[in-house]
Amino acid sequence: MVETDIASGLFTGTFQVPSTYWNDASGVTETTPVTTTGTDIEVNYNDHRDASGETIEVGAGASINANTGSVEFDRTVYPVPWGNVTAAGVAGEERFQLHSTATNVDGGSYENALAAGNVVIHVRITDADYDISASGQDSISDGSNAALAGVGTAVSDRVQLSIERGSSVKAVSQFGNLTFPIVETSPSSGVFEYDQKITFTDGPDDSSCPAVFENTGCVLQGDILTVTYKDLNDASGQTQTVTDSATFDLRNGVLQSDKSVYLIGSDMILTLIEPDFDLDNDGAETYTLDLIEWDSDAQTTSMGPKSATGESGAYASFDPEPSAFRETGDSTGIFQVVIEIPQTLNSVSLDRGEKIDLEYTDWGPAGADYVGQEDEDIGVTVYTSNFGATRELDQ
Repeated sequence: MVETDIASGLFTGTFQVPSTYWNDASGVTETTPVTTTGTDIEVNYNDHRDASGETIEVGAGASINANTGSVEFDRTVYPVPWGNVTAAGVAGEERFQLHSTATNVDGGSYENALAAGNVVIHVRITDADYDISASGQDSISDGSNAALAGVGTAVSDRVQLSIERGSSVKAVSQFGNLTFPIVETSPSSGVFEYDQKITFTDGPDDSSCPAVFENTGCVLQGDILTVTYKDLNDASGQTQTVTDSATFDLRNGVLQSDKSVYLIGSDMILTLIEPDFDLDNDGAETYTLDLIEWDSDAQTTSMGPKSATGESGAYASFDPEPSAFRETGDSTGIFQVVIEIPQTLNSVSLDRGEKIDLEYTDWGPAGADYVGQEDEDIGVTVYTSNFGATRELDQ
């Protein structure tokens, strides 16, 4: 016990409350220690000389309580992940293709597709029992380090993530151990977060998947993502399991322009509303303009960098700012770019009053089971201005 200051007469000390103790007062010979959760702790001080010169005993007490933990996903609905056939080596399935007018600059069979669309989920566990350090960052890491167990098998790990489709269930990962600890978001928050990547092959395997993935599994629209957290000590000191769930879903994209008529050389704000592209709730994402086709009398071409080869640099003519579709914020699912209405495309001048059809092909429309199974063309039509200058007298 150390005095807090010179001549303060106040002495303090600290000690660690154990998780278990030997209950000698129970009257029964204990073979194993019991939990301290749900018990009372008392401290007594024997003052050998009080104000009257007598010996007295003073004390204080407190309860040792646990907290019931909870677990939750960062979203209730996640987009369906898609693959990249360059890695899978199989054409035409589980991929999000660029517009068909994009030029295959590398000459590879599967160049004209987006990279694999892996979905990042954020699992949050709230359990103040693990907020041990007042100023440091704690973690949940006392689970088993055993290999991933199959669903239905008893696991001693703290958190297990799985994907369900009817009676089919596939375990994705388990964490909360020394290998995969769950880290506190900030000192004293009592909230612990773990990020998990979900690929298009992480789902159950059955005949609903594309033929090439029936044996490896896939994620389909309507699949249910479930997380289970084993709380070793709830408020009553008992072991309890808590869960949360979310679904995978595909939704329709929308293409919009800020106006319907533009002066040649003026700017157009092009907006793509596509929730399926919001793969991570914790950051803004970017997608190529080669997803969009420009179709007018001057030229028909994709609008991204792959329009340059054999297209006389159409991409440079649009002068996009930024250089690709950029999400307007974290997890908005709204992507925008500003392009210039060019004076010429492929050395052909745009006429006043020229009709321009802009088209986006959605490879993951609502109603499809997986990305690449169906496609839907979504368009918007704009015109260049045909207004000429006029003159008139006031009378």
